[in-house]
Parts: sequence; C-alpha cells; structure tokens
Amino acid sequence: MLILTPTPLQTAAERAFFAELAGWDTGSGVRGAVMASLPVVEGPMQRRQSDAVLFVPEGVAVVRVVEVERQSGVVTASPEGAWTIGPGDGPGEVLQLAGGGSNPLDGLMRSGMHAAVTLRQAGLEPGRIARLTVLTGSVTGLLPADGDLGEGDQVALLDSGSLQLGVARAARYAGTDNPRLWTTADVRAGIEALGVAGRIPTVEELNGEGFPYSPYVLRRPDLLTPAALNAAPRRTTVAAPTSAPADGARRSSGEAGPLVDPAAAARIAAAAVEAQEAAERRDAAPQSAVVPPAEEAPSDRRPPGRPGDTMALVHEPAEPSADDTGGLGGLFGAAGASAPVAEPTPPRLRELPPELRPRPQARSVVPAAGSTAATARGDSSRGRQVLLVLVALAVVALLVVVGVLALGDDDGDARATTAGATTGAAPVTSAAPGPVVGATAVVNGTTFTLRVVEENSTCIGHSYDAVAGFFANNDCTDLERALWAAEVEGLPAVVSVARVTMPDPASAQALRSLADTDGSGNVSDLLREGVSYEGAPERLSGAQYASSQQDATVTIVETSWAGAERGATSALDALASAGLSLPGDGVDTN
Repeated sequence: MLILTPTPLQTAAERAFFAELAGWDTGSGVRGAVMASLPVVEGPMQRRQSDAVLFVPEGVAVVRVVEVERQSGVVTASPEGAWTIGPGDGPGEVLQLAGGGSNPLDGLMRSGMHAAVTLRQAGLEPGRIARLTVLTGSVTGLLPADGDLGEGDQVALLDSGSLQLGVARAARYAGTDNPRLWTTADVRAGIEALGVAGRIPTVEELNGEGFPYSPYVLRRPDLLTPAALNAAPRRTTVAAPTSAPADGARRSSGEAGPLVDPAAAARIAAAAVEAQEAAERRDAAPQSAVVPPAEEAPSDRRPPGRPGDTMALVHEPAEPSADDTGGLGGLFGAAGASAPVAEPTPPRLRELPPELRPRPQARSVVPAAGSTAATARGDSSRGRQVLLVLVALAVVALLVVVGVLALGDDDGDARATTAGATTGAAPVTSAAPGPVVGATAVVNGTTFTLRVVEENSTCIGHSYDAVAGFFANNDCTDLERALWAAEVEGLPAVVSVARVTMPDPASAQALRSLADTDGSGNVSDLLREGVSYEGAPERLSGAQYASSQQDATVTIVETSWAGAERGATSALDALASAGLSLPGDGVDTN
C-alpha cells in the first residue's frame, strides 16, 4: 500500500494508524491501494469528520481514525445510535471517542458526500463511496466480529488482519455496479481534485499498486458504459440509422459484419467525384471563352449525384469531354497523364429528357435594325431575371414577418409568466436559466424528472425550528426549491432539493452545520408548504438526508418514497446523495 502524508499528522490516532500502514510495504503484495492523509473538518468548532481517503482499483472510501479515551473492552458498533464498550458481549457503557461523540458514522457520511460532489464537479464519476472507521486505543474486540455494518460502513481495529479485512470489504462495496476500474490517470486526477497537498504519485507507483495503466482520465460519466458492452467479443453489423434506445445502449446481433457501411461509402465516393469535377470547372473558367454559354447549361442543370445515378449514360463514350476525369481524376488519375487542352467536344444531348435540354440564349452582339427576334429573346431573359428578384424579395419578406411573430409570442409568454408567478414572499419575477418543469436529468443511472420548482428572495417564513431562528438574524439572498420524481428499484420516490444562497461562505457553513444537526429543523420542503404534484405523497415520511456546500450556496436534499410500498433505506440514501448533483439555478417558466 502506498501512503501519502504530505502534512504533519495532528492526532495520536493518525500517527498510530499511518505507522501501522508503513509496515505493510508498497506494491500489491499485501494490498494494492493508496491511503492519503486528508483531514476534513466542519462547523464552527472545526470537528473532524474524516482523516484520510482511500483509493483502490475498485473505487474510493473515506476513512475516520478515532481514539477510544479512558475506556477498554469490546466495542459494539451499530449503524444507528450510540456505540458501547464493555468487558464482554453485553452492551456495556456508552463509547467515548476523542473529539466528542460515540458514533462517528454521521460525520463520515457527510465527508463521503462531500468527496462525491467534489469529484463530480471535477468531471470524475466516483460511483459508490465506502466508509471505513478505524478504532485505536485499549480496544480488545469488536462486534460484529467482521466489522461490516452494511450499506458501505466498515469498522476495523488497529491491527494488520482487521485493517486488511476492512479495506477489502470497502473495496467490494465501492466496486458494486462499477463497470470500470480506477486507472492511474483517474487516481492522479482524483487526488488533485480532492486537494491532497504535496506530490501526486507517479504513474509507475500507481501501476505497481495494481491500478491499470492509462494516460487518459476515463471516469467521465458519458464513458462509464456497462462492462458487458466493453467486453463484447465480436463486432456487429452496421445497420441503417434508427432512433437510439433511451439508455444509449447498443444492441448487438452477435454476427460479424463490415466495419464500413457500403451505402455510406458510395455516397462519400459520389460526393468526392462531384467536388473534383466542380473544382476542375472552376479552374477552367478563365479558358472557357471558346465554349458557348448555351453548351454549359446541361452540366449546370443536372440534378445532384446519388449512389447509382446514371446521368453519365446520356453521353456517348466515343468522344471524351473536358470534364471527363477518368473516375476521381486529378489525385487518382494515371501517373503522368495531363489534361487535354484542345477545345472540348460538346456532349450529344439526343437522349436527354426535354426538360433538361438547353435553351438557346442571346449572343452578346448588337442586333441589326428591325431584328425583332433578338429583342424578344432579350426582353424574355430580362423578364425572367426581374421575376426571380421579385420572388426572392417576397421570400425574404415572409421570413422577416415569421421572425417578428415568433419574437412577439416569446415576449408574450415571458410577460404572462411574470404576471402569473405567485411563489410566496418576494418571488423572483424574471426567468433565470435552468431546468423547467418536465425536464429530466440522469445521475448515477437514475432518471430524475422535475415536477415543481419555486424561487424566493428570502428564507424567512420558509423554514422551521432552530433553522427559522437562524434566518431571522441571517436571512439568505436566494432560495430555490424543487421537487423531482424518480424511480428506485421499481418504486416511485420524491426528491426535495433546496438551494440556499447566503451572503458569504461563513454564514453558509454555519447554516449547513445547524441543518445537519438532528432536531434543529430545516428549510421547509415544498410539500410542507402545500405545493405538490400528481403522484406525490402528502409529506416526506422516513426521509433520508444529504447536504453539500459550494462557496456561499448550501444544497439540502431529502428523499422519501412516494407510494404506499416502501423500499430499502439504503436506496433512499443513495438517491439523496445523487440529488446533490441535480441541476438548479432556474425557475419555472411554464
């Protein structure tokens, strides 16, 4: 395992933890991974949420190293509630951790969400992020013995066997539904995005830890295709263009076929021939004074070439013309062949259809007195030109009228939206760029549909309990709330997203710390204020929570099942984490 400790370690627990890992040696002989010291603190008290980040080829985990103070015995860990410590299998007394608290999972969960949002903002898709807690101190045992608390939470003791088991289980959780391993380029980009100080491991070092080599970052959301598609053993036949499936997946027939569509190749070849002929006609234009204008009409008026076009058959091959290039001509002609400079022989037009036959045009000579035929032909030509100009002017006028009407409709819609906006106190009356009702977004393979969106310029009256008291003294500058619908494990769910913009990052951090505290209240979701949509529940029940902060904006997500049937809590938890990446900064303009 490769360890990175760029800054001096701050706690005794950290020093003991990294000293244990230093004895493992580098490389994948014990466990291929990268453990980087990355303290994450939160709140006005700067409480430690996590101490390190772990990269394994299967994924990412956040690590918390805590010291058990003035207690000894067997630690009983649980996903919820206080952990205990006692002499045996009994519950014992409440565990006391250095820095306060008896259960580190809440802070570790927030640290994992922060890491996921940071990586996604850098263009990296992290997938599932596991959470590993390492206990130091006078701990003689652990319950459960394997340290697996489920839903990605692992607990380990400070010894080689327990740590290896915890890292292995974290890697297995992070690798679930992950179609692509983390490569050397992915890890280097991830370490830089998370802000690990000091040097970034070299490609050779990461390759030695078991990360597959790649010079490119591959963990882009659009490149994380299912592994089955990447492992397809045979090429598929190129079919005619059809509408792609909704999920972007390819359908394989399992039969080998040509790599190039023959019809497409024919179209490309025909286009190349026409481009070559057009270029040669332009090059020959200064020397074409000997060719009467009337004799150039057939080539100018013939329809565009298509694969299988037989227009060339109207010429008899006995006498080649100047435009005959022998196929592609020029670039692909016989070596050393030169184009003829003699006057070209006009094509024989006996087989052309009547509508394509050239009409005689007036010579550029002064007609003799009384020559009414030449005058009539000149008047006819000028009449056609005048008619064409009038038609062109009419088309331009029609386009202008249509554009003015379209702009008028847009302005009317915007005025109607402004006049009809009723979103509580101080609503925003101008439409901002962003998703509108009915828009969809895909995050981690889940499709979210925007059902309701509302924006206000104040948070007073849109919160409850201690959070409402906070806004009474520190009001926000913008509040955007939305309800998204999603389907998880075949069950409908509602996702409430609230984005609160504070005057400065410090007040935003104070708001998030208060909202993350149990029993402190929250920003009111739209269902709480009576705003709903068809199929939504009356209120959020058994909701799961997630939050993040970006500069002065705090994003708060709550998820709940929308139907009578309930699914797993872990599914709602993952949905809340994905909801932090939903688009915002828009109001409903419908």
